[in-house]
Amino acid sequence: MRKIKHSKFKNTGFLFELLTRQVTLEIINGNEERAKGIIREFYGKGTELSKELRLFNLLINEKYNTDSKAEKFIDVVLEAHTKLDYKKLQREKYNLVKAIKENFEINNFLSSPVTNYKILASIHKLFEGKKNDILDIKDVFDSKLTLVEHISSNSPATLKEKEDKLVEEYRKKKKDLRLLTYKILVETFNKKYTNLNESQKGLLREYINNVNNTSKFNEYFEKELIKTITSLHEMYKGMKDKITKIKLRETINVLKKQKIGKKITDEQVSALMMSYELIKEIKNVNGKNS
Repeated sequence: MRKIKHSKFKNTGFLFELLTRQVTLEIINGNEERAKGIIREFYGKGTELSKELRLFNLLINEKYNTDSKAEKFIDVVLEAHTKLDYKKLQREKYNLVKAIKENFEINNFLSSPVTNYKILASIHKLFEGKKNDILDIKDVFDSKLTLVEHISSNSPATLKEKEDKLVEEYRKKKKDLRLLTYKILVETFNKKYTNLNESQKGLLREYINNVNNTSKFNEYFEKELIKTITSLHEMYKGMKDKITKIKLRETINVLKKQKIGKKITDEQVSALMMSYELIKEIKNVNGKNS
């Protein structure tokens, strides 16, 4: 029996992940939004690709608290996959890959890091295994085991505990810093980055482009951290408003506590983004008062 060879070109979920990442980069860089057009054309309502993507998303996002429930859910999704029009699906995939090659340098496009690559590959293998009877049973089994562990790894109770912990962490933060962090996150994602300055766009761009290249991003982050602390110190020395001085001092203390480890965390990126926002707001106020 032959093994199922994972093909990035045939993996509907993987290609969608890369396209959505490309959409983000195009928005940040202010480039023509080619990736968004491809998504609308090939993953639009009614296409077989959209139907297969929905099955991918079910296996990625749904959670059950036992392995047996997870396994039964996988079987139901696999059965639903057999109802797709395979000929139409293959034709749509061919045209999708063709459009990607026409708009992007394919090797660079495919080399972008995808954090859930193993899950996407396992789903693809199971879908392929359901269509073919001459495949390596162990290969199919290993893929299914990966998905069972993924689906049952975060039970509703565990997710609730994580959510409660997150809320508690936010409660412990100073009110001004918590609100400022929230404001940045909401504006960043709801307004599609249109309200960010160059420093914020640069940080997001580097973070997205270097998800796995930790050494390069660490160097960038450390330089930005030092530069930002220096800027905040200068503002603090010349600041007369007491409330703003408190904000500056607290932000400086937060940044000074940042330790550059092997991997920069989301919280560290948020802290630097928060500092950029504070600098921007102070400069805007000073500009209006001058």
